[in-house]
Amino acid sequence: MTIFLDISDHSLLLLQGPDAQKFLQGQVTCDVAQLAISDNKSKTTLGAHCTHKGRMLFSFLACGLDEQTIGLSIYTPLLADAIAQLKKYSIFSKVEIIDASSSYRIIGIKGSDTSALQKLGLSPPNKIGEASHHKSTTIIKLDDERFECWIPSDEANKISEFGSLTSGNEAWCIDNIHQGIAEVRSETVEEFIPQMLNYQVVREAISFEKGCYTGQEVVARMQYLGKLKKRLYRFSSDTNTPLVPNTPLYTPNKKQAIGHVALSAPLNDGQVLLAVVNAEAAEADSVYFDENTQQKLSVQTLPYDIPENSKS
Repeated sequence: MTIFLDISDHSLLLLQGPDAQKFLQGQVTCDVAQLAISDNKSKTTLGAHCTHKGRMLFSFLACGLDEQTIGLSIYTPLLADAIAQLKKYSIFSKVEIIDASSSYRIIGIKGSDTSALQKLGLSPPNKIGEASHHKSTTIIKLDDERFECWIPSDEANKISEFGSLTSGNEAWCIDNIHQGIAEVRSETVEEFIPQMLNYQVVREAISFEKGCYTGQEVVARMQYLGKLKKRLYRFSSDTNTPLVPNTPLYTPNKKQAIGHVALSAPLNDGQVLLAVVNAEAAEADSVYFDENTQQKLSVQTLPYDIPENSKS
């Protein structure tokens, strides 16, 4: 069974022009050069744009759309700020920064059966992290059960021929939490450096070889010389109290917060969440969401490993 979901809380930002790749390469954490298209396929990557102090302003999923266009899927409430931030640096580059939120829709597709996509004339990629391109539509394979479709708004009605298109923001967020993939939300702008969200090991979100970009010195220093005291963990809770992004978290015998929620979503009678917390507290399974440390979170295993040199 294939399920089609309208991911309305994310929008497409396009960088277009002869300098699009070069410009973005000097602004974000990921290696944009690897997104070049070959035989109607390309790689995708996660990434972030940071302050000079290495604090994340926004995060994204990036994909090359043609020789002069790169698309970024961004959390919609941060789109205007993302455009403003990038335009600060684009004045001397031949690049146009385009808000494509009205001209494109982002559709989530769940299910390993790809026959519905093929009936739409879309041939999905076989490799996780790869994109296939069909005229103006792009299909990205996120994992074995999920695809993301960037489709022109005036063509999105084709999907209704194969199944109802329902609101999917919450379901998509739950899946990302299960995959251990966090992003910057409005409440957490400038709260985290990329390694706090495990971006050094997730979907090539940080390149340590490509050269300079905004915040690169801080990010590289943390990787090779610093000590990362907090990083991303996955938790579950049986509470109905909303644990929204940037909610402080605690551990016994410490008055100050030992971390903050990065992403959360309701599930069954409780919640699932990703949070950046003190490693010692998380690994002792001793993280609480109330100052009195009565309401405990249960730490869950992430679907990927963090190498020792990526923890420090």
